Amino acid sequence: MTDPPDPPATTATRPRLTTTRPRLLLNAQPFGFGPSAAIAVLAAELAPACDRLGYIGAGHTLDLQRTPPHHALHDTTGLPERDLLARLERLAPDYDLFVTAMDFEMAALARRAGWRVAIYDALTWYWPTIPAVANEATVYLAQDFFGVRERVASLPALRDHTVIVPPAIPPRLHREPGRHVLLNLGGLCNPFWRPDDAAAYARLMTTAARAAHPADQPLVIATSRDVADRLGDPAARTYDHDEVLHLMSTAAHAWMTPGLGNIYDAAATGVPTLWLPSANNTHPRQAHQLALHGYCDAHVDWADLALPVDYDQPDPTTSRELTRIVHHVSTTPRLRDRLTTLLAAHTTTLAATPTGRARPLTARFGHTGTHPAATALLHSATHAP
Repeated sequence: MTDPPDPPATTATRPRLTTTRPRLLLNAQPFGFGPSAAIAVLAAELAPACDRLGYIGAGHTLDLQRTPPHHALHDTTGLPERDLLARLERLAPDYDLFVTAMDFEMAALARRAGWRVAIYDALTWYWPTIPAVANEATVYLAQDFFGVRERVASLPALRDHTVIVPPAIPPRLHREPGRHVLLNLGGLCNPFWRPDDAAAYARLMTTAARAAHPADQPLVIATSRDVADRLGDPAARTYDHDEVLHLMSTAAHAWMTPGLGNIYDAAATGVPTLWLPSANNTHPRQAHQLALHGYCDAHVDWADLALPVDYDQPDPTTSRELTRIVHHVSTTPRLRDRLTTLLAAHTTTLAATPTGRARPLTARFGHTGTHPAATALLHSATHAP
């Protein structure tokens, strides 16, 4: 569903807030599944209090967005910057606040189009430098993790309009392990990796997983719609967040990419987890934090195949290196066998683990973060300067 063509508008003709129920336009960074999953969960929380709720975004971020809770979806896949800016200018009169999960470039465009912006950031702990547009936000929502509170406290331009929120996960779910094994390949799609490269990673991990796990345990594969289509495996499909949580809480164990969304979902569900080789620069750092603080069941990275990666390089450079490694391992029987052996060895350990070590993260950083996040966004939308 999309809105009908929007009438021309300029920031000068944009109305002030006139409704008691706010109108929000949501957006998510097209990097991994974490931002779009967070926005989808936030949308469900915000919708009952909003007069209008829309989504604007590109590519795989649309996989998890639905109508309802959104009233309209605006697909910007492939649009150049000037057209994105024009679209934002046309939409401005219809909304009170632009809310993005980590798409700082879109936030900056929205500011140029005259919008008030709010930012949800799951990686406050990670960024070498937090993008300057965060200082212009009406509210900056920082998801809690190791080092977040200390970093916010050290940034005067940010701390006065920052709300630190728990992760957007439910309270601890009851764990009822069944027979299936979950292969969660979320977070593969990003602007620096071609779709075929993401699919090559998924194919490599799927092949190794099938060879490493017992034949009597069904394998369930969760990934983006595009990767699932390219993978061509009947077990692969896209699930919404509630479905993924159910699959985790009922899995015998899981193999997952070490994105922060997956990490917190593992905490909520208690599923014993093997964290897979990194697919971007954030993955190894997050896995390292888990291991450093005692929350990691098992982790395999490319260095375990004698293929170390310099994760301090810029994202495009790292992505090129990861592409080379994925294709090298895929075409080298010795390395494929080594990967399978590592997965199988860790799987034996996971099979004897009743509850995953990530579980206590919910006690350390909380849960149900959508409620304080939504409260802060609604307040920001209805209290214009």
